[in-house]
Amino acid sequence: MSLKITTQRVDTWKKRIQRDELKGSTYFCQQGGKVWVSASADHQAICFKVLGKDSGTSSLESYLRWDDVSSVDLVELLFQIEFTKQ
Repeated sequence: MSLKITTQRVDTWKKRIQRDELKGSTYFCQQGGKVWVSASADHQAICFKVLGKDSGTSSLESYLRWDDVSSVDLVELLFQIEFTKQ
């Protein structure tokens, strides 16, 4: 039940978080000194639990996005992704 965190060589500002037992992914994205989170499938319910209502700014239909996420919320989100049972 461990997390897998990856990045692309080109888009190093974007980190992908996955867990085998969950469908989809969560992305931590850093641009302009701010962090936003994007999530798909099972990850969306976990993000709702931690971050509340999404920002409505996602450009992809299958993903939801939360803007200006605090470092405290990022840590809690990682914890919840790791330990939430599906």
